[in-house]
Amino acid sequence: MRMAKGSAVVEQAIFTSAKTDRLAGYQILAASPGLVEADRRELAAWGPSHDSLLDSGPNAVSLNFFPLPSGSFCVSRTTTAGSEYSGRGHRIYTHCLIASPEALRQFANHPLRLFDAAAAEGGLKGLDAIPARLGTLELREAAPVNAARLLAQLTAVVGPLSLAMLVQGALTNVCLAVRGPVETTRLMSGLIDCLPVDCRTSISFSTGLKFSTRRPFDLLALPDDAARQRWLSHRSGLATLDLSLTPASANLLGNAWARLVHRVLSAGNFDFLTEEVAKPRADFTLADVQALGLQLLDEFEAIAMEQPKVAKARQAHAAHYRFQKSLAATSNSDVSVVSAPSESLDADSPQVVARLEALDDAVFEAVQGKAAALADLHKLWPVLKTELGEALLAESREQYIRYALSLWQEPATIEGDQDPARAVNALEVLCVLFDEAR
Repeated sequence: MRMAKGSAVVEQAIFTSAKTDRLAGYQILAASPGLVEADRRELAAWGPSHDSLLDSGPNAVSLNFFPLPSGSFCVSRTTTAGSEYSGRGHRIYTHCLIASPEALRQFANHPLRLFDAAAAEGGLKGLDAIPARLGTLELREAAPVNAARLLAQLTAVVGPLSLAMLVQGALTNVCLAVRGPVETTRLMSGLIDCLPVDCRTSISFSTGLKFSTRRPFDLLALPDDAARQRWLSHRSGLATLDLSLTPASANLLGNAWARLVHRVLSAGNFDFLTEEVAKPRADFTLADVQALGLQLLDEFEAIAMEQPKVAKARQAHAAHYRFQKSLAATSNSDVSVVSAPSESLDADSPQVVARLEALDDAVFEAVQGKAAALADLHKLWPVLKTELGEALLAESREQYIRYALSLWQEPATIEGDQDPARAVNALEVLCVLFDEAR
């Protein structure tokens, strides 16, 4: 079969209940010719049968992902479709897409994006009359997905700490049952977006199937029912995580990658995370995520320190037009006030840039606990308010507040140890910027 550029070919199979000449009960009723026998047996072993869906209603659905013996992967959709031939109730109907590693790579190793592409092509419609053989599906490369925007939207609802707790739970538990304030499918998609592209296929999941030892998913949906939750909590090797309950503290994050996710999402720098996870890394596995998390934490902190300086340099080009012609003659500070430069500076004044950079240095060094910098800030801030005016400095103050608050909520070190002095330093900086005495 000749593929169009930017497309991926996947095999398919249907697993459901039927009475045939060969077998009665749940079985693979149809498959495309490229499905190998080892994968066919695995699909039958993982295939959900009667009463397998968490939701017992007629509109129940579960999206599932797991590896196959051939090295390919199954992305499947389980729904109800009419009644079982035996009359026991709703018939469980599972449509399986079997994607090679190369095909899944077309969709950034994100199983749910491959599923969306198949749904858009109309390839997942339930079949009333199931043929003995199915054809392969050619899926066009998915339209560009703005992962940063999707992650920002999810973070706004769930919160950075809850998402980081989900990441940590997925990386550190053999099996995790999770629920949250949004549907499980959206949680799983957000989790995948937080993982490096080369290790995304290492985590299997189901968004709506009941726990079963026949289907050893790494992640599955935690039921709403309290009795079922208690039953699951006593299963050996299975942990539960309810993101509807607010996690106590970021100190619970012992995993470096989870701490990175929390730090970056808290700062609102979604592009940093999505760009880093999209980078291909040779021979990268889940075992390497912890070390990468430590490395990127250091890099992100360095970037966070530099970004306000870059922003201030850009603002300096337009600063002249914001300056007032009349400035306050004196300051409440005990240092002498220099003449206002706005009367003689042009838009590219290096004097403005130098003053803003001096303010940057004082703020960030004070947050880090340098007493001399804090003393300088106490003197410099009122002087610059007089020189540059509130309008320009309002933008500076907003960035400084965001930075100080983000550090206030974070562990002081990469190891996760909390330093009370760091929080005090951040509070002191905020007091200076708001002209509050302590």
